[in-house]
This record gives sequence, structure tokens and C-alpha cells, in this order.
Amino acid sequence: MSPLTHPADVEAMLADLALSSGRSPDAYLASARATLLKILARPDLLDRTRLVAPQEGLGRNLLFGTGAISVWAMVWRPGAVTPVHDHHCSCCFGLLSGSLRETWYRPISDTHAVATLDVVRSPGYVACMMPSGPNLHRIANDGPDTAISIHVYGYDPREQASSVHRTYAIAAG
Repeated sequence: MSPLTHPADVEAMLADLALSSGRSPDAYLASARATLLKILARPDLLDRTRLVAPQEGLGRNLLFGTGAISVWAMVWRPGAVTPVHDHHCSCCFGLLSGSLRETWYRPISDTHAVATLDVVRSPGYVACMMPSGPNLHRIANDGPDTAISIHVYGYDPREQASSVHRTYAIAAG
């Protein structure tokens, strides 16, 4: 079940994105960024009433998945937060609504990291990265409103449960 209101248009756009995954990393990331910007510019493409999320925390909604990529709508209730983590695959995300705090970290061991940058992201923000790492970050909704972000990952959701490679504990910095 896809929570998209214009599935033919969006399916074609996401199929083109999946084809781009076979190109150079720079070309793929440019395509992922362009796709996210198109989706963010058209919030009517998502039927938000069909997105699920627990009363507290984070809801992950698969919008599209192939052997090359998966596209997710994440619903962040106030207080939702990820652990500090890195990714085993490409990771791109764009913020559709609300605000999210993204904190970047530097690993100091295989299990601990220290914060290096803390930024609040607003609607329209898009970021893309390859797993050239370390690319450690944590995302949190510390605002009063629910936020929705769209994520494009370079993995097959039928073979792996998530894009997370490893999680880290926060060390005093």
C-alpha cells in the first residue's frame, strides 16, 4: 500500500531514481537530491492520513523499494530521536514539514562518539551522502509539532531491515 496520491507520476519518478543508482556516486546523489526536491515542492503527493506512527516515537513508511533503493516517509512525533548512527548505504533525506535537530558526531572508538555540530533543519532542507564515512549523526524532533521527512536509501528493504550500519553511545566531549 503506497501513501501516494499520484502513484503513476511518483512511481515513474522513483523508477528513474532507481535507474540512477547504477551511475557514478555523484550522478546518483544529484538524482536523489533532485527527486527529493520535487517531492518536497509537492506536499500534495503524500496522503498524510495514510502515514503511520506510534503515539510517541518514529514511524517508518515504505513508499517505494527495489533492489537498488528504498524511499521512506518518516513521521517524527515530538520527542522522537534516533540513536547516534552511521549508514551502510547511501543516505539522502529531505524535510517535508515540522523541524528536526540533526547532530553530527566524530567517532572516538568503535562504540563511542562526540558531538561536533548541532543544527535545526527546516522544511525544504535536503542532504545526501554516500557511506564513505564516518558519517555519524542523530536526528531528533525536539519541537512541539510532528515532523515528516522523506528518506532515500541505497538498500533493498526486502533484504535488510534498515540503513543503519552501527550505533554509538555519546561520550562527553
